[in-house]
Amino acid sequence: MFYGIYLVGTIIWILMNIGGGFRNPINFMDSATAMFILVPCILILVCTRSLKAFGRAFLFAFGHRGDSVAAYKESLLAVKMVIQTSGLFGSLGFLIGMYVSIRSLEDFSSAESLGWILLDLPVAMISFFYLLLIWILLLPICFMLKKYVENQ
Repeated sequence: MFYGIYLVGTIIWILMNIGGGFRNPINFMDSATAMFILVPCILILVCTRSLKAFGRAFLFAFGHRGDSVAAYKESLLAVKMVIQTSGLFGSLGFLIGMYVSIRSLEDFSSAESLGWILLDLPVAMISFFYLLLIWILLLPICFMLKKYVENQ
C-alpha cells in the first residue's frame, strides 16, 4: 500500500519537474535506450530463473505476505541483480553515446566541435535517466525485503 503511494507520488513529482511540467515528458522518451537497459535485465532474470522471484518482490511491496524467508531472500537477490545490471548497462550506454559523439567529430580545434559535444551530451545522458528511474522504483522494494529478511 505505502509502496503504491510512493510510486504515484514519485511519478507525479518527476513529471512536474522535468522540462516544464506534464507537457514535455516526450523529450525523455527513447525506446532504443530503454531497451538497451531493460533487455539485459530481463535476460539475466530469465537465465538465472529469477523472474518469478522478481515478480514476488512486487507482490511483497504491495502488501502480500506469507511466503518463506528463503523466498524473500531469493526476491531480494533478484531485485539486487536487476539494480546492478541496470547500473552496468546504463553506464555502458552513456559511455557508448559519448564515444560515438566524440568520435564523430573531425576537427577538435574549433569551438564548434565543443558545441556539438555539448549538444550530444543530453542524448547520451538519457541512459543515466533510465538507470536512475529504475533505481528509484526498485530501491524501496530492496530495502523493504532486506528489512523483512533481517527481522525474521
